[in-house]
Amino acid sequence: MDGDPGFRRCDSGQLTFNEELMLNLENGRSVNITWYNQVYGRYTALRPIYKAVTPGYSSVSVYLYHADGSWRLGRDYSRSTSAFARVSDTALRAEFITGVWQIYYNGAWHRDLSLKLHCNSTSMLTLIQTHHNCNKAAEVCIANITCDHFKFYSKI
Repeated sequence: MDGDPGFRRCDSGQLTFNEELMLNLENGRSVNITWYNQVYGRYTALRPIYKAVTPGYSSVSVYLYHADGSWRLGRDYSRSTSAFARVSDTALRAEFITGVWQIYYNGAWHRDLSLKLHCNSTSMLTLIQTHHNCNKAAEVCIANITCDHFKFYSKI
């Protein structure tokens, strides 16, 4: 087989980060923003836009989108200044990102060398339901695959 199997196109329209991403909100609550679904028909800079799949109790919208030469996570894909995470990368699709992500917290941008996006074909609802059965103080279990420590990032 020629080529790198890790660089297949993600036709499911579902992406997930390899680590739990929790967004701390001003009201003191945290929202899981690890899983994303493509927003069909919406593009920025000729690249698809993705929206975080958040628990039913949350009205928070977080988008994965491309602006000004970077893929970004932010609350408003029409304003690149809303971003709280970014990676300088010109990939046409998010699953092809190879750059190093930066997360904004404590007033500065911090590199996260381990953060990666992957195509996901597993049901996002199953993953979120499993998340709620885990020990939230220390670990999050993703299906029955692995447990990783929470990462908490800046309030926005």
